[in-house]
Amino acid sequence: MKISNKLMIIVLLTAFEISLTLWSVFEIAKGATFHQLNFLHLKYNATFSDEILRLENGELLDIPLLKNNINNIRQQPVECLLQVSALNKMIMRQIGTFQIIELCEKDIRDADRALDLLNQYTSGQLHYANLISELKMCSQTFNATSILFEEPTIKTVTFVMRTMIPLVIFISLFNILFITFMSQNITSSIDGVIQLLSKTNSKEDLETDINKNVSGELKTLLEVAKQRITNELMVTEVNQKLEALVEQRTFSLTRANDELAQFAYRASHDLKAPLTSTKMLAQFIIQDINEGQLQNALDDAEKIVKQMIKLEQLVIGILALTEADSIDQGVKDIDFQEILTEVCASTSDLLAENDCIFEQKITLTQPMKAEKIRLLQIIENLVTNAIKYHDPNKERAFVKTTVLEKHNSYVVQVEDNGLGIPENRRSEVFQMFKRFHPKVSFGSGLGMAIVKKHVDYMQGTIDMTTSNKGTIFTISFPKGKSA
Repeated sequence: MKISNKLMIIVLLTAFEISLTLWSVFEIAKGATFHQLNFLHLKYNATFSDEILRLENGELLDIPLLKNNINNIRQQPVECLLQVSALNKMIMRQIGTFQIIELCEKDIRDADRALDLLNQYTSGQLHYANLISELKMCSQTFNATSILFEEPTIKTVTFVMRTMIPLVIFISLFNILFITFMSQNITSSIDGVIQLLSKTNSKEDLETDINKNVSGELKTLLEVAKQRITNELMVTEVNQKLEALVEQRTFSLTRANDELAQFAYRASHDLKAPLTSTKMLAQFIIQDINEGQLQNALDDAEKIVKQMIKLEQLVIGILALTEADSIDQGVKDIDFQEILTEVCASTSDLLAENDCIFEQKITLTQPMKAEKIRLLQIIENLVTNAIKYHDPNKERAFVKTTVLEKHNSYVVQVEDNGLGIPENRRSEVFQMFKRFHPKVSFGSGLGMAIVKKHVDYMQGTIDMTTSNKGTIFTISFPKGKSA
């Protein structure tokens, strides 16, 4: 087998591993969506129950309001079914949680029946007392469905986490072992060639042995080497370069697998925490609703929303990180004023909330050519971090973005007077899942890793100066290269 084919197998296995990891992340996030939809189902049913109670107390019947509540209840199982793929259904059948689909379909039918009852009453086919009684039964049915929905949902999410995370780790380990095996195999092929070249045979015998025992890229390499050199010393040098190339590729792939395994572990850990909290809060909400403590239920619901926001930010960060190497919107002249205006607009609420000044200065004689989306994400991440981690003890927080041109480079500088980076952790700034001030503001811990990926892709450099007076990030992009 050719060396290129062996390396292609390694690349394909690595791509499969990455795809499986991302699929696992999305499936875990889908479980969180199911919990959120069930919570909304409970919320709208509680509103519906309150309306029925007021009707029992003699208040006027508001048909449009009741229909709106029922449609809100009905929308949640509809959204749930839209989330479920054919693969999800197959997994649910295998692990015995297909009840989720059946409950959603039943809930839709129950909602349709409730709407039909209102239509019957409107057309005079149903008495008022019977209507109230039937609607009350519908409310009880909706509540029972929500309770039944929770257990198979938890079971499904647990199955995905217990199955996919070990599977990803297993495939990572398998990849490392396979790469090691392939490396030894490739090295063995190279060693065979070296042994042929080390023999003290005549030139004619050596060429015969090469034609008989060597094939693929190695034979081509020796033929090219024969045209360039006439002695065995140069042939040995070529083989040494080939060995170095193989070792470099093997090292790069091994390091990529190690990083991927670490990424899968940290991502699954950070995704699991809000899911676990959400599950517990959802159970508390059910308990509070059953006990009539609606205020406690609302408080827990707000906590769930915060957990979902954290989860959403983490997933967005993961997606941005995975897309950093694949973005391609074309190189064009960059309008930095337009980019800074967009950054100012996207962070306006954050600026106002933290009473922070956004300053900007652009000094260019000729436009920089680059991909706009990469520069936008770099500056936006740096500015957002500067705002979130401002120093509340200073009189006025500021973020200053400067764009200037040097002889051989373009420079983008983002300066703030915030909290700075702890001295003992400055080496971790561009690592994934690193948070330096978690008590001040929540973040995914991926922003600076995304910045570093974009800067590296654009063949630039990024330097940091930080102290308790603030932080300055300086990014340099070489001229004459399409970033």
